Amino acid sequence: MTAIQISATIASRRDSLTLVALPDSAYLARAYSAATIRGWGLVDEEFVDNARLVVSELVTNAIEAAGLSEKQPKLSALLTGASLIRLVLEIPADLDALVIEVWDAAPHTPEPRGDVPFDSIRGRGLALVDALAAGWGYRCPKDAPPPWTKVVYALMRFP
Repeated sequence: MTAIQISATIASRRDSLTLVALPDSAYLARAYSAATIRGWGLVDEEFVDNARLVVSELVTNAIEAAGLSEKQPKLSALLTGASLIRLVLEIPADLDALVIEVWDAAPHTPEPRGDVPFDSIRGRGLALVDALAAGWGYRCPKDAPPPWTKVVYALMRFP
């Protein structure tokens, strides 16, 4: 059975996970998203892997935006709402796709870095998201639930 056939039986699904913006949170977000997506009956491994990679890149960007990407961030920084990231996975009833949202409190907007040196280990995240997702973007809703001020989202069409 393909993901398309399965998705037709899913009316609407939504789940979320709140994380502290620590380097290991990207790993937790990947594991959570894969388990959630498979739990919803979407078993196409390429789709699950691509969604997991998009989640990882968006969560990593939120961690970096929070300024907590060092291995041992200051405890005082962890005790603020700005250290929280919210991952939302949703399959809207009227859309044959997975919507991935990552909420954070960082004031700056995501920008692709353009040309990244070949040997660089950073700077390709949004390019990967752009390549794997049907679309991505961000918004800063005025009515965002505290402490979040910005949501970066990606749309993953089912195969």
